[in-house]
Amino acid sequence: MKMSNLLLRIISGLIGVALVLSGIIYNAWSFGVIFLIILLLTSHEFYGLVKSSGNTPFRLWGTFFSLCLFIAVYLVCMGLLEIKYFWILPPLLVMCFLFALYKHKTHNPIVSLGLTLLGVVYIAFPLSLMNVVAFKEGNYSYVLVIGILLAQWANDTGAYLVGKTMGKTKLFEAISPKKTWEGTIGGGLISIAVLYFYSLYFSELTTLEWIGLAIIMSIFGSYGDLIESLFKRKLAIKDSGSLIPGHGGFLDRFDGLLFALPFVTAYLMVIT
Repeated sequence: MKMSNLLLRIISGLIGVALVLSGIIYNAWSFGVIFLIILLLTSHEFYGLVKSSGNTPFRLWGTFFSLCLFIAVYLVCMGLLEIKYFWILPPLLVMCFLFALYKHKTHNPIVSLGLTLLGVVYIAFPLSLMNVVAFKEGNYSYVLVIGILLAQWANDTGAYLVGKTMGKTKLFEAISPKKTWEGTIGGGLISIAVLYFYSLYFSELTTLEWIGLAIIMSIFGSYGDLIESLFKRKLAIKDSGSLIPGHGGFLDRFDGLLFALPFVTAYLMVIT
């Protein structure tokens, strides 16, 4: 008998959560490795989606620059690299235009450039901000990082379960027919509840500040999910990948986090 999709989804989700949380909690280096892997896999899937649409992004350069950006931010936050070395990144970024010059016969240079840089902005930039959150107080701390992930996972899970059982009012039918207002609101409330209980054990933020973080993650995480749905709909693709059984690809699992991270980082920098 085949394992039901829900059971498969639960088991693979629990294994994935355990691996990610273990890496984040263990130490700063394992945290960096975890998010570097997430960056590589989400970038791979994003450029794969773009290529499947018939476009030709500069995939190798986009992935290389994304790695450089993430590693540079990580090492600066760790105190292992002077911030002056960030000035290497702008000329490295501009080098992308050389690819357009030398590949103009096989690529549409403007489209290839735009889609390549979109991958950097959409994936590498927000994931690099997670380093800023983790080292916000000068030393590595996993508390805020886990709080952000719990808020996102609670929102995703709550939206899925509430939407499945109670969802009737379509949220954005033209983009994602299965998403409902009931699911979105339910996911937000569950996310708030999870971070409320989290606040009872971790005082890095006040209870109200943790709830504020949950609200921001729920709102912008839901938008992030819709944005990826827009990409997939325009490309006529159901899932971005199949690496996570029952969940699709890494981009499917982290789309909300990618869009929400800039807003969450700004929120944390302003309130503390």
